[in-house]
Amino acid sequence: MLYRGLSQDELEREYAPSSMIGGDLTPYLDSYTALSAQHRARMDVKENVAYGDSSAQVLDFFPAKGAGAPLHVFVHGGYWQALSQRESAMMAPALIEAEQSFATLNYTLAPDARLDQMVDECRDALLWLAENAFNLGFDPSRITLSGHSAGAHLVAMVMATSADALARAGLRVRDVILISGVYDLEPISLTSVNDPLQLTPVEVHDLSPILHLPPPGPRYHVTVAERDTPEFIRQSRDYAEALRKGGHSVSFDLLKGMQHFDIIMHRGTFLPVNR
Repeated sequence: MLYRGLSQDELEREYAPSSMIGGDLTPYLDSYTALSAQHRARMDVKENVAYGDSSAQVLDFFPAKGAGAPLHVFVHGGYWQALSQRESAMMAPALIEAEQSFATLNYTLAPDARLDQMVDECRDALLWLAENAFNLGFDPSRITLSGHSAGAHLVAMVMATSADALARAGLRVRDVILISGVYDLEPISLTSVNDPLQLTPVEVHDLSPILHLPPPGPRYHVTVAERDTPEFIRQSRDYAEALRKGGHSVSFDLLKGMQHFDIIMHRGTFLPVNR
């Protein structure tokens, strides 16, 4: 057995979320693209705003109607090797209706970047937002960070490695919403997902959020779909329990009837009732 009693085939299936929907995730990716384009066409948005020197280091910003609103920042998934901020605006209307500004981040993908670079880029985007809070019109003392799948991993690592830097820059992260994430990279390193990542043993250790908890402060909402694979559900439970034991304010939610790809198409995922 390769990992936790799983064979290679079983491990590949557990870390292929599309295995729970018949293997074809194209309809969901098409929906992300169409909905995001539709929202951009009818909403106020600043697109492809540079937070760094690389063409990949950009974000899209949807301002709230009034100045001084809180800001919600989303980091997309795609197993660190697909998607962008362009397909990641499905939640914009719900957040704007809730009187929050919204930013969705892009970052360099594998194999052009290693995971630690992606973490650094997400941190740099947040620092850029802090520096430009006044001009963008949001309140840097009321920040929510969310991430889906690989994006949840990146958000967790940013909080583990850069919470102090964000605070010094004036960002107060009040809520962290982690959606169907990966918090232990060991099984990832044993599957074909690792082909473009080429994780080393040192990276597996240093970049696994379960081994590097953030300092206490924000409220953590660890969320996973009922129809995610058992391994994705286990990873979320384990990370939520580690946060609880570490003294964090944390909730764990198994969202009924949802799966890995439609969970980010529901407004309640981004507006948890227990905030």
